[in-house]
Amino acid sequence: MTFLIFPLGNPGEKYAETRHNAGRLILSFLKDDEDFKKLLEDSDAKLFIPDSFMNESGKALKNYLKNTNLEKENLIVIYDDKDLEIGDVRLAIDRGDGGHNGLKNIIQNLGGKSFYRIRIGIAPKGTGKNNLIPPHGDIVQKYVLGKFTSEELDVLKDKKLLERVRIFLEKIILN
Repeated sequence: MTFLIFPLGNPGEKYAETRHNAGRLILSFLKDDEDFKKLLEDSDAKLFIPDSFMNESGKALKNYLKNTNLEKENLIVIYDDKDLEIGDVRLAIDRGDGGHNGLKNIIQNLGGKSFYRIRIGIAPKGTGKNNLIPPHGDIVQKYVLGKFTSEELDVLKDKKLLERVRIFLEKIILN
């Protein structure tokens, strides 16, 4: 079975290290991982990184999928989640958009939500679990479009976090 790995983000240098690009950053960090390279080589998994902006992700994805035999159930979206503490990674399937405009656009354009998601936490450190106070309201856009600090980037580059993302990908693709 062929899967499509689709990391959300915005194109261009201006957005390269912003929190909204966590999905693309994680994938860029994984590209040097030998186990990840082997996973891609040993499976039919494909990567698609569009030149479109986050809020138009669904439109780009729909255009890509119409030229393939892939179904939305074979889609793995990797994206930032402001409701998870940075360093936290979760696997989900068949959920709503959680207020994420990129996911909202994908769900609208694909006509459903039955696809895999790997959620990458971007909420400030120390706000996890019961004390979580992620950015809400008017500051959300400023927060997600803000650049990661060097400490936050170190958290995302952590081998354990990257291994967890790779294991999630393996479980989906190989099982």
